[in-house]
Amino acid sequence: MAVDTWKGMGYIMVLFIAGLLAIPNDYYEAAEIDGAGFFKRLFSITLPMLLPTITITTVLNITYGLRVFDIIYVLTNGGPGNATDVINTAVYSAFAKGYWGLGSALSTLLFVIMVVVSFFIIRTMNKKAVEY
Repeated sequence: MAVDTWKGMGYIMVLFIAGLLAIPNDYYEAAEIDGAGFFKRLFSITLPMLLPTITITTVLNITYGLRVFDIIYVLTNGGPGNATDVINTAVYSAFAKGYWGLGSALSTLLFVIMVVVSFFIIRTMNKKAVEY
């Protein structure tokens, strides 16, 4: 997981920097005039305005995490005694051994898990609409 996090960190940082640059400075100036401190500005302006970016990056990270195969296969090949075996390596093993039905069922299960997780994350995080 650390390798996958390191691999995707640049892309996620670009998304967060773009999200931060999209926040108008007028909000920070008005909050500073009103006497808001750093944490008040962080929790009242920055984080609510970054909610769409946080939503997108969360969904992307979870779907990328569920799709990871190459790093696990190259580094551990399923690990000692299948300790690092995930659904993707199980799909690969099923197809490699000729268990076509099992491989197809696991692939469908992975798809359903990704859709359900993405749906709940988007639904939960989009309850708070951000208006500029």
